[in-house]
Amino acid sequence: MISVVTVNYKTVDYTLKMLESLFTHHVKEAVEVFVVENASGDSMEEVRARFPQVTVIESDVNLGFAGGCNLGIQKATGDYVVLINPDIVFVDEALYMMQDHMNNDTEVGIGGASLKNMDGTQQDCVWRFPTPLDQLFLLLKFNHVFPNHPILQRWLMKDFTYGRTQNVDQVMGAFFYIRRKVIEQIGPMDDDFFMWYEEVDYCKRAKISDWHVRYYHDVVAKHKKGSSFDRVPTIKKQTMLRKSIRRYMRKHYGAVVGSLFVVGEPVFFLLSLVASILKPI
Repeated sequence: MISVVTVNYKTVDYTLKMLESLFTHHVKEAVEVFVVENASGDSMEEVRARFPQVTVIESDVNLGFAGGCNLGIQKATGDYVVLINPDIVFVDEALYMMQDHMNNDTEVGIGGASLKNMDGTQQDCVWRFPTPLDQLFLLLKFNHVFPNHPILQRWLMKDFTYGRTQNVDQVMGAFFYIRRKVIEQIGPMDDDFFMWYEEVDYCKRAKISDWHVRYYHDVVAKHKKGSSFDRVPTIKKQTMLRKSIRRYMRKHYGAVVGSLFVVGEPVFFLLSLVASILKPI
């Protein structure tokens, strides 16, 4: 059994398209699906009417992405739990293909797919683990001034060959295939990450526990990218991003490094305010 968990936040239109594509290519008896409505106010009536095989979980409060996923993970019974964004579109039997790979590759704890833009072009979907330096570059907006700086290029893995299956540090959380044994060993996602870096943290924890994270080039899905955040003001997105970076740095680099990101918060906030003025949404 494969368990699919998707978190809906003002994305019911995307959620419906994702479910339609999922069940077009996968037999409902082999896949259990949980849709978590994360207190966005979206009605789930059409989801229930069109897809009665789907279990809808409605949260009274917005728990963030990790917290929402955990509601589904708690109820999932599959040997694999797959976190799928509402803006994913399945084009083939990707869930089965990944299952076959991971059944054979027993050392792989987390699998990621080759995500394509809606026009079929390759989307960046793997990165190296963030370091204090590249995250400072990001928060200081150096990525807009020096987009080709080696520090940023390294983190963003601009040298990555997407046409080859290989082990990586992290894969995108939009299509995040987790082996049940990993969840049993390291637990669910850290819901102190409200949004962003929760999958980075999960990959880091899995690798610390000697699991591999693997990108599979032949498992493909389309990804609209940023559907929920197209509808969130930039200043709010920037606030969530900074909080998640602080959490990640403190958790994986210690209190001293984490404190640098606390001390720098006034500067980071001012720069994010400028960014929100230039790009409100």
